[in-house]
Amino acid sequence: MKRKALVVYNPASGKHRWQGILASLLPQLQRSGISYERFETAINTKVIPLDYSFTDIIVIGGDGTINLALNAIRGQYPVVFNLIPAGTGNDFVKNLAIGHSLEEQIDTICNGQVVSVDVGRCNDRLFVNGVGLGFDGQIVADMLHRKIWLTGHARYYYHVLSILATFKPVKLDYQVAGEIFSKNTLLLLIANGSTFGGGFKLAPDGSLTDGHLDLCHIGDVSPLKRFLHLPKLEKGTHGQLEEVGFDKIKKISISKNPAIIAHIDGEYLGNPPFEIEVLPGRLKLRVKNSA
Repeated sequence: MKRKALVVYNPASGKHRWQGILASLLPQLQRSGISYERFETAINTKVIPLDYSFTDIIVIGGDGTINLALNAIRGQYPVVFNLIPAGTGNDFVKNLAIGHSLEEQIDTICNGQVVSVDVGRCNDRLFVNGVGLGFDGQIVADMLHRKIWLTGHARYYYHVLSILATFKPVKLDYQVAGEIFSKNTLLLLIANGSTFGGGFKLAPDGSLTDGHLDLCHIGDVSPLKRFLHLPKLEKGTHGQLEEVGFDKIKKISISKNPAIIAHIDGEYLGNPPFEIEVLPGRLKLRVKNSA
């Protein structure tokens, strides 16, 4: 079957990296016999002009652009997602073997194999990497409203350090598998992937193909202990702390709480209530043939 791709790119991602990426990608698509059309996203983009003539969608951007593309098509078209990271954190692709260099990533698009991976659904919105509440959500809110010159992991780390000592845990009620929990919560993460914030392995056992979401709950950790053990969150060894708990879940119900902020795939989401569940094997992705 002849391939036809819609190339979706976010002009606001990664300091205009998309221009150089397109200059390398489009000629290689032509040489590989893959026809294409281009689509530039905007702040208010809700729909992507995709139809059944497209076999592939190529997303150039960060986690937010991937989330936008996924929700803009809503699973209406059986297309294969191809990813070229060009955002600030690019956490989702850290779970995937698509190649580290642009040359490798373009080769994956042209010659890679197709795999099926899980996605999540939060209320009526799909996600690929995860939903974070509490400290994690507040960081995203701060990044949205406080602009600084730093980028990537350094930018996220700056905002982490700016509120690490002062952020107050919130009592959060949620239900998993019929059991009701009411816990003081510094952070609650419902993860599909493993890595967040440009490099923090908050869900070290996260898997895109296990048919589950990974729950990470961090309770009332003292300010001093937060600073002392912050490196554990980068390495994924924070499970050693007594205030940290993990679980593999299919779904979770989080009660209404205006005192806690959430993000979805690194984009501001707002306040619960949330109904979150896994959709096993819902998304088709192209990865390296050796993956």
